[in-house]
Amino acid sequence: MKLTRKRLLFVDDEPAIRTTLSAILRRYGFTVTLAATVAEAIHEIKTQEFDLLLCDLNIEREDDGLEVVRAMREITPHCLKIILTGYPNEESAEQGIRLGIDDYIAKPTNADTLVALLADKLAARQRRLTASQS
Repeated sequence: MKLTRKRLLFVDDEPAIRTTLSAILRRYGFTVTLAATVAEAIHEIKTQEFDLLLCDLNIEREDDGLEVVRAMREITPHCLKIILTGYPNEESAEQGIRLGIDDYIAKPTNADTLVALLADKLAARQRRLTASQS
């Protein structure tokens, strides 16, 4: 498995956010797959492999982004899972932590800061995987 890839599934129900953020992520070298619904996201998770999941918390209803996180955890456990939400709260953050998310980010977020965070998370995972193989 090549560990330096940046295959990202971005799940958000807001078209403007999907369009804008995916364009920025592509400029930074990410291969971005978009999903607007939980069903679309789960279909993508079942049909291709991802290194990163960037998922809105409330897609069609409150906290349903956690369903996407659960599906990713089951199908691609090594994938980094990051929740992006316009409605941060302690309860959803705790649920995410129990599900093994790697970060929880409040919207709006600065795109450069987000890209730097994603790069740092990928690099840290790469170091962990390399260390476990030696």
